[in-house]
Amino acid sequence: MVEGPTLTRGLSADLDGEPCPPQLIRWLATLDNDLLSLLETIAEEGEGAWLVGGCVRDAWLGAPSTDIDLCTTCTPDRLLTLFGERAIPTGVDFGTVTIKGQNGHYEVTTLRTESLYRDGRRPDQVEWGTSLREDLSRRDFTFNSMAVDVARQLLYDPYNGISDLHTRTVRAVGDAVLRCEEDALRILRAYRFMRRDDGPLWTMEPMLHAAIIRHRNRLNMVAVERRWMELRKMLNASRPGEVLQRMQDDGVLRFVFTDLAVLNPTLFHLLDQPALDSLSLAQRLALLMCEHETKNAVSQLNALRTSRELQRSTASFHEQLGYLPEPRKGALRVFNHVLGSAAKHHLDVHRAMTEHSINLHTGLRTSLDEVEELTMLWKEIEPPTEPQACLVDGHWLMARTGTVQGMRLGRLKQWLHRIQIEENLKTLADMEAALSRLPYEHGEVDSWPRPAFP
Repeated sequence: MVEGPTLTRGLSADLDGEPCPPQLIRWLATLDNDLLSLLETIAEEGEGAWLVGGCVRDAWLGAPSTDIDLCTTCTPDRLLTLFGERAIPTGVDFGTVTIKGQNGHYEVTTLRTESLYRDGRRPDQVEWGTSLREDLSRRDFTFNSMAVDVARQLLYDPYNGISDLHTRTVRAVGDAVLRCEEDALRILRAYRFMRRDDGPLWTMEPMLHAAIIRHRNRLNMVAVERRWMELRKMLNASRPGEVLQRMQDDGVLRFVFTDLAVLNPTLFHLLDQPALDSLSLAQRLALLMCEHETKNAVSQLNALRTSRELQRSTASFHEQLGYLPEPRKGALRVFNHVLGSAAKHHLDVHRAMTEHSINLHTGLRTSLDEVEELTMLWKEIEPPTEPQACLVDGHWLMARTGTVQGMRLGRLKQWLHRIQIEENLKTLADMEAALSRLPYEHGEVDSWPRPAFP
């Protein structure tokens, strides 16, 4: 039989606990020594400390949890003194101190009492407390309102979170209206927690659902960055489409995608297709907004305060989705060169789209036969491990063309580079033969091909 760690027993909680079930005992036996040392240090001071929230929920579900949070009766000032250089005052005004360990960091938050949430985001006033019962009563959902005393191996579950995990129900702690008024971000979190596994969506308890509909406008009070954080977590999880569909049906998604009209529900369906499960965050965003012009998609991401890199990669895949390469091996080699590993995702998305009515921003319409034929031809080409550099440089070109300089020389190099990729040229002799075929002394350079897609 697996036994949990043996630790000094700190201050007892002010509510009744029950022995941890077997899956939690097994989890306690795997806890890192850094964490056990942290708990021991607090207990030796005569204070109480409990593992709380998501890590307890995930441990019961048998899911990995990367974040382990603790709550304690120990005040922030005392934590900073106890742990010295290992302590980071990440949010001391609200009681949070981060403790550094050898294998990770742990957020430790002092139990507190709070006043009203006038701005819908944070309490007007915070005072330190000693009541675990009160702390758990202020949390969002029942399955996030559980705590574990590691030393005593006790589970505290005052709002029957275990029962809701059994029935796959998202239920607010106490008064659902009050929970949404306190922090409207809980509205988005409620939808995110509806997708916890590969089965059907979890059920949202009716009182919580009614409170969300009533208070969805309060999402405007939530910082854009926090709204994006929740959307990003949804999109990074498996099969987010059905969740987004529910949000749109409930009039909630428009408080996240504020700059776009209603999204095509078919796109939510496509997002959950197994063939598209490996799409990156940027590619999923591009797919969701593929019926809107690229500039509008970028504007929406900018409004969400996303990173420039995410905007760039989303815009690139978004624009490319509006096109298909020509069914020639040369064109497909260029397609591979430009998209790299995203080439497969591009074709997979188009294959999925052929079975549905999608109005791509470029107006492109394709058939399944067309995409299948293109994919078969694409599979005959050996994909490059990385983009191919041009075999020649400007000095090489000038030595062979004489008078070609400036922009014309640069565009000629791009033209030759494309031929190199299309024809899979490997030697300088091949490049010289290709150059001899090009009418580079005449014509407008803007019409010369480049190694680009589209």
